Amino acid sequence: MFAAQKLMQPEVREKMTISILDMLSHLPEAEKNMFIWKHYCGWPVEKIASALKCSVAEVDRTLRSTNALLSSQVGSVLA
Repeated sequence: MFAAQKLMQPEVREKMTISILDMLSHLPEAEKNMFIWKHYCGWPVEKIASALKCSVAEVDRTLRSTNALLSSQVGSVLA
């Protein structure tokens, strides 16, 4: 609940946005595309795998890893 209250603060949202953009800027292009297509475009994992010509398992694994990294960074912003 406390984290949700912090998200109401514009400066916290700005720090989170900067953190997300920074993380994305350091990812390889394919991983960045996976994240953007999944979280911003709403593509299903199967469509991402098809677009990148890789397996669904690889997309799942990469997204879990990227989400964990992002969660860690966001957690430090909310702390």
